[in-house]
Amino acid sequence: MEARWWAIRPAQNLKPASYVCPLCDGMLHATSEHALIAPEGDASKRRHAHMECVLAARKRGELATEDEFRQRRRRA
Repeated sequence: MEARWWAIRPAQNLKPASYVCPLCDGMLHATSEHALIAPEGDASKRRHAHMECVLAARKRGELATEDEFRQRRRRA
């Protein structure tokens, strides 16, 4: 998914559901600690992702938050 910035929040659910992590294509169970990521804050396009995948992507400089995106724009 392409986006200039991402809304990211922790998630965990008791609902017996499973999802596919968009960052690694691996299976993710809703009962596990994970994250919801939404491109440019669009909740209708939110995806469930492994927390480890989100942290790794952030470390690589991917999945910028809105604040990080705005700071970069100000510097440019």
